[in-house]
Amino acid sequence: MTRSENIVSRWSRMKQQSARPAAPDDLPSESKPIDAEAGDLNRATAAAPATDPPASPAFDLASLPPLQSITAGTDIRSFLASNVPLELTKAALRRAWVTDPAIRDFIGIAENQWDFNDPNAMPGFGPLTAGDVPGLAGLDETEQAREVTAEAVGAERASATRQIDEIDHARAREYSLLAALLSRSPDAQMIEHLVRLGGDATPLGAAHAALGTAAASIKAEQIEREYFDLFVGLGRGELFPYASYYLTGYLYGRPLARIRETLKQLGLERTEGQSEPEDHAAVLLEVMAGLASGQIVAPDETQRTIFETYLRPWIGRFFSDLEHARSAKFYACVAALGRIFMEVEAEAFSLSK
Repeated sequence: MTRSENIVSRWSRMKQQSARPAAPDDLPSESKPIDAEAGDLNRATAAAPATDPPASPAFDLASLPPLQSITAGTDIRSFLASNVPLELTKAALRRAWVTDPAIRDFIGIAENQWDFNDPNAMPGFGPLTAGDVPGLAGLDETEQAREVTAEAVGAERASATRQIDEIDHARAREYSLLAALLSRSPDAQMIEHLVRLGGDATPLGAAHAALGTAAASIKAEQIEREYFDLFVGLGRGELFPYASYYLTGYLYGRPLARIRETLKQLGLERTEGQSEPEDHAAVLLEVMAGLASGQIVAPDETQRTIFETYLRPWIGRFFSDLEHARSAKFYACVAALGRIFMEVEAEAFSLSK
């Protein structure tokens, strides 16, 4: 810039120079146009062989064991493979957990389960009394054994004098039928038995006839699939047939602890291989069948206690939910039978007070 060139002239000259396109000779020898570089990249990409990602092995359902066969000791690593559907993996894990006593029987602290302002509300946390000391020292074990023996002898004598009439036998068969249908899907032999069910003009008889018609018209495979969708499912079934769930909104709640304590007093314990907790509808119905038939030795009022305390508060809602479940066709008839029979039992127990 010369001395005579003012700032305006200099700005105009530089503006004109920047507006002119650069000559080809002005390009550095090592630079390339952007389009040329893109063309080289495209040619390099086309020359490179295309490689597909490794395909996952095809999923074969037959290679997996049935979900119902899973126990606490089953190796379920085959369900954890990447090609297994996520819902099926969750169902296998859930089955393994509910069959493991360490997980299944755990009853933890839940909201509103205990009154933490009252130490006596939590078993094992209340203050010691004078009567607790002999038990802690093991001094009253002999006395407790004598009391248990005396109670057992008294119950056996009461059972020997109790006459099981035809109505009790019919009630026991009804309870056993419902318990069997809720514990598993019926096999071919049970379906044949259901087809032969007779009915009459009573609501209970009409429910029997409807169940027999459903057993004759629906294939066994469809019934099995229906049971799976309702009570097992991929991840969870459509319904939870547990007292704890209907009474508290969650599984393995305080009702289960109370049921276990009552059954323990009757001398009933979970059999080995039984995965369902004791508040399952099928378990409670089977207990009622044993009491009605006299196979479970107990005083006469035990039937009313079990029914009024552990079945009546929720079993009607469960059967109503099952009757209107989306997947229920055959089991809608099972639910109708259960609902009507529970209504008959509730009325009978109320009249016999």
